[in-house]
Amino acid sequence: MMLKKSRLLFIVPLPPPVHGSSLVCRRIQQSEKINTRFDCRYVNLSTSRGNDEVAGFTPLLLVKKGGRFIATLLQVFWLLLVFRPRKCYVAIACRGVGFLKDAPLVLLAKVFRCKIILHQHNKGMAGYVNKPLYRWLLPLVYRHATVILLSWRLFEDVSAVVKREQVRICPNGI
Repeated sequence: MMLKKSRLLFIVPLPPPVHGSSLVCRRIQQSEKINTRFDCRYVNLSTSRGNDEVAGFTPLLLVKKGGRFIATLLQVFWLLLVFRPRKCYVAIACRGVGFLKDAPLVLLAKVFRCKIILHQHNKGMAGYVNKPLYRWLLPLVYRHATVILLSWRLFEDVSAVVKREQVRICPNGI
């Protein structure tokens, strides 16, 4: 009798553009060990399609990125509805517009009762925890989630929102 594999949904930035987090996520996507042990689906979280789009703010580019975000949101919704993953891994931005883009995806997965794994590749949350929108949104997103940090040195940055027992350390991202 063959055991059914646990279903995982990965919502991650994939290259291009090329940066540390997207390279780590590409390695996860290509990992034979992960893909043979679990039944995985991958959704590209990035709204930029090249390094030239990363910091761009032209009206046309904002419309393109908005359209890509809506497409990502719909793809995640469809996979949550049909694929029914048990766990959802999100390479999340912890601040700024990136967090505001990632938060609805995490909250949607929570509505579908997925166990949430948030992998942070950046820091800066401490500077946002008292800002009006973030004050309630950060705890909502991080509550009951497993949070992967690259080092315990990063814990101080998230400690206002994340409990120590939620944290797992994964040096160099893999």
